[in-house]
Amino acid sequence: MNYPIIEVQTEDKFGLFGLLSQSNNNKTIYLNIHGTGSNFYCEPFQKIFYEELPKFGIDVLFTNNRGSSALESWQDTGAALEIFEDSILDINAWLNWCLKHGYTKIILSGHSHGTEKVVYYMSQGKYKDKISAIVLMGFADSVGTQLKFEKTIKSNLMSEAKEKVKLGKGYELLTSHRRAQAGELPISAKTYINYFSDNSVLSKVTPFRKGNTLPMIRSIKIPILAIIGDHDEYTIIPIKKAMMLLEKENNLVEVHQVVGSGHCYEGHQKELIKLIKNFLVKRI
Repeated sequence: MNYPIIEVQTEDKFGLFGLLSQSNNNKTIYLNIHGTGSNFYCEPFQKIFYEELPKFGIDVLFTNNRGSSALESWQDTGAALEIFEDSILDINAWLNWCLKHGYTKIILSGHSHGTEKVVYYMSQGKYKDKISAIVLMGFADSVGTQLKFEKTIKSNLMSEAKEKVKLGKGYELLTSHRRAQAGELPISAKTYINYFSDNSVLSKVTPFRKGNTLPMIRSIKIPILAIIGDHDEYTIIPIKKAMMLLEKENNLVEVHQVVGSGHCYEGHQKELIKLIKNFLVKRI
């Protein structure tokens, strides 16, 4: 089986890489967008996608984006520096590659923070009408997660971020907490304000924390598969309530829970891929 490294360039000249697993069909592709600080080569569930989906005539392309790793000095990107709205440019670049290479069915998938990027793309993206279905693995509420984290610390992160921006140092990392992004990663002042200001774009994408409506989910007109574990998730409200909210907001959503699984499906990859294969057989 062939596993070429794929490179694309975004409209604003960032270089992105991905790994392709090819089938004998080459008309349908599963395109995955990773979560915060991850990359195309380190998702623990990736291997089984590359092994199983090509057997069904589906190519697989796991990709990176400008939110890969915490910092990537070679082109001044990384999760600590990312502006959420720029995720549109990354996904545009990958979808442009897919369309140029003749794929007629594209399944757009995201994991964790990648699910928020996918949902946002379906409201704003250039090629949103070219997507056949979407898959949301470990769907998340990043703003809710941050608010929950900040209740456990004494630092006023927004105050520090605003002061740095005021001094023309929005690129600097926040220092009042070493892992100011939800206790997991560093974050720059500019990114912090972009992500976590009141009424930020990110705050409106999947606001599970509010427990009532998901307007961007409601507006999607193609089949949606949403899969989540039963612990270590980022829904803020109880996982079962988040699942029911998705189903209530859009009758094209199919939701499943992988019992015993955490956020990255360690030890449960076979259950994950079975759910995805069953969905794809039925829906595309």
